[in-house]
Amino acid sequence: MNYTVGSLFAGIGGICLGFKQAGCDVIWANEIDKKACETYSLNFPKHSLYCEDINNILDPNELGKVDIITSGFPCQAFSVAGYRKGFDDPRGNLFFETARFIKQIRPKAFLLENVKNLKGHDKGNTFKVIEEIITKDLNYSFIYFVLNSKDYGNIPQTRERIYMVGFRDESKNEVYI
Repeated sequence: MNYTVGSLFAGIGGICLGFKQAGCDVIWANEIDKKACETYSLNFPKHSLYCEDINNILDPNELGKVDIITSGFPCQAFSVAGYRKGFDDPRGNLFFETARFIKQIRPKAFLLENVKNLKGHDKGNTFKVIEEIITKDLNYSFIYFVLNSKDYGNIPQTRERIYMVGFRDESKNEVYI
């Protein structure tokens, strides 16, 4: 049996490709950007793609139950290249939509991806809020690590990203890498 995946803020499908290559079945994906949706549809013509604002999906369970939720929620609000308004920026609040999907679908696991600066944003307070929601409100473990694209594959650039993973009902088993 393959694990099933639902992908939020899927972009053109980079995270989905990794899960597909690992043998998972991507059941559905969500993305608001119309051009990204066009490319995603070309990359994954058999996936169910919901090309709309995530706020308009009132019942995440209607998309289908999945074992894993992935989310590359918008990073502009946390990036050193942006204004760093965090949760005061509407894009920064989209993490809470990811949390809503995890709460309602209750997948076995999740993978979140964002800019490295998310951890230090607002002197670490933003990251603490995310960790508390994941561990205390949703009852998932919270494991995070930073990877640099130049260390994986043949990518000729430095692109550090933070990855957060968690497993249902394991909130007391926190591991930091």
